[in-house]
Amino acid sequence: MKTLVIHPDDYSTRFLKLIYKDKGWDVIDYQISKKELKKQIKSHDRIIMLGHGTPYGLIGHGGFIIDSTYVYLLREKNLFAVWCNCDQFFQKYKLKGFYTGMIISEIDEAYYCSVKTEPIELEDSNWLFAEALQAAVDKDSNEILETAKNIYIGDSQLHEFNKNNMYYEKF
Repeated sequence: MKTLVIHPDDYSTRFLKLIYKDKGWDVIDYQISKKELKKQIKSHDRIIMLGHGTPYGLIGHGGFIIDSTYVYLLREKNLFAVWCNCDQFFQKYKLKGFYTGMIISEIDEAYYCSVKTEPIELEDSNWLFAEALQAAVDKDSNEILETAKNIYIGDSQLHEFNKNNMYYEKF
């Protein structure tokens, strides 16, 4: 399966690089034109989208790198997406695959969501989250969500919150 990773370079989401480390997949972590990005999406079977986002799309390089203008292409692809409130984007446009809702990866997000945590717990959680997704990303559709949730185990509000914001809609 030819895989494209779209992960705009950002210090606070670098831990997500573990998901695709040593996979040999094509990675776009730089600013790219819409025309070239559409061409890249068309030429791949699976699209992995990682980073910060909103219900309107994946943020990167001063704007949205993925937004509603890409939906017609994404509907035909096996998707794996991790950005805050991605669930609203997927549900609105009826996209399929693995995706997340709000995921707490920074202390300000924990405060915003009224989740008690400490910086060290948050850092450990981020790495465990990435490890869980690395283990899940290549699983069969029936195993992706279960694998991620079975590995991302912790005994805190933070772990429970993030675990409850992982979803899978069969492709």
